[in-house]
Amino acid sequence: MTRFDEPTTYPERAKALFHRSNRRHVIVEKGEHRIVYLPLTIVVLAALLAVWLVAILAVIAVLNGYTITLEPAGEDSPPAPDDAPAPPPPPASTAGAQPEDDSGSA
Repeated sequence: MTRFDEPTTYPERAKALFHRSNRRHVIVEKGEHRIVYLPLTIVVLAALLAVWLVAILAVIAVLNGYTITLEPAGEDSPPAPDDAPAPPPPPASTAGAQPEDDSGSA
């Protein structure tokens, strides 16, 4: 039983799977610094081509304090680089502030 929005042919299913896996990303971080940000498709292809290498690198990364996470597919925004400028602070609130009196001191 298939739903109406699911692709029915093999090429359509492969294309839909490719697009879904490109919306998910594998992130390797150490502390607050993002080291690697790769689409899941690239990680799966690397794992298929060199299973032993990916496994060894993952174990080494975890033992050295890196965190490996899988970003959910709902996030469509591109990654922010670590050296991006911080957003400007919000303007200071003037509610309840007393107006300055310039008339008496000259």
